[in-house]
Amino acid sequence: MSFWQTLATDPEYFGRYTLFENICLLLGVAFWAYMYAVLLIEPFKKKFVEMPVFIACGNIIWELLWGFCFKEPMGAILLWGYRLGFVLDIVIFYQVIRFGKKQISLPLSDKGYKFLLGILVTSWGLLIYTFYIGGYDLFTGSNSAYILSLIISVMYPILFLKTGDPNMFSYSVSWAKFLGNGFFTIFIFLYFPDKYFVQVLSGLGTIADIYYVWLFTRQKYSPSKV
Repeated sequence: MSFWQTLATDPEYFGRYTLFENICLLLGVAFWAYMYAVLLIEPFKKKFVEMPVFIACGNIIWELLWGFCFKEPMGAILLWGYRLGFVLDIVIFYQVIRFGKKQISLPLSDKGYKFLLGILVTSWGLLIYTFYIGGYDLFTGSNSAYILSLIISVMYPILFLKTGDPNMFSYSVSWAKFLGNGFFTIFIFLYFPDKYFVQVLSGLGTIADIYYVWLFTRQKYSPSKV
């Protein structure tokens, strides 16, 4: 078998999914990578990190576990997408350490804030790990991924409205999150037609993403109406 045939047919590479499913995964990874790139760059200018702190702690540990620790035949696009996400998330988390305390209304010292981050990362790690070893996840990590994704999609408009300053947020991030999740959701419905739990999660996340894009668009072009 030639190299290209192996690449196209081996489940460790691109052979587990159809061409269209692989394209959906690739586009999903690309939009999320773009979103992460914006999230790690913008705080250097704005001195504010828009990734909600609570979920940022879950994101980084999820990508570490699924990108490097859990061994599942998920294919090359997802595996390397998760690993790329972790590398980018290292810088995002650095920004969370620097500026994330601005999201928290309660009085908290710098030491107390860093302690809180440590507790959140550890707690998320234990939840994700035990969720996996308990057999509740799919081999793609989609159940836990969409639990995190739904929380992100719900918390984003809440933080956006709470902050009251659209300039602290990126319009391109709202669209990249919506499109990235959208392509992953198409994949979920195609490849896992009978996995209703993750379908419901992805559907609810899509609704929340659409609402956030609508909210941001309305604020951007008609700020007096928000």
